[in-house]
Amino acid sequence: MITALPKKIIATLSPGEKILWQGQPRPYVFILRGLPSIVYGMTWSILGAFWYHGSGGIGKYSAFEGWWRLVPLLSLPFILAGLSFFFYPIRLGARARRTWYVVTNQRVFIVELRRDQPPHFRVFSATEMGPPQVVKRFDGLYDLVLTLRAQEQPHLKPPLDSGFFGLKDGEQAAGAINLSVNP
Repeated sequence: MITALPKKIIATLSPGEKILWQGQPRPYVFILRGLPSIVYGMTWSILGAFWYHGSGGIGKYSAFEGWWRLVPLLSLPFILAGLSFFFYPIRLGARARRTWYVVTNQRVFIVELRRDQPPHFRVFSATEMGPPQVVKRFDGLYDLVLTLRAQEQPHLKPPLDSGFFGLKDGEQAAGAINLSVNP
């Protein structure tokens, strides 16, 4: 199990630090969280395209003369922002493939591996963590909400840095976290 972790993560462990549990989220769980942004992105892109088309574009049929012919180009940031929102779920799925959840005998953390950069760590401190809240999802996977801030607001969807999401073995992860926090 330890050999399944990338070398970049193993190299960051301190001497005497033992891995109690490790896992990766399922990418589709992250993708599902980003699906509402597709509608938002489509709205912005359509409004930008409507603006551009309504102004006649920058050709000879433009409704503007002189320097004012650049006004239709002001729609491009809206179109590009819409495309950015549209592709957000795909970027979240790619992020899930680079994310690892790790519980050691000394700490609980999320690490995201990045190309040509050092790994990005999100270490949970004992003061911000409550007892792991295990939530069984409709698809049989588990979510573990770790931060007190997210546990105190159950009506909101917790941010992805508030716990471990999309796990096969949520109960094992919760047990390992309890061992790590309360040795």
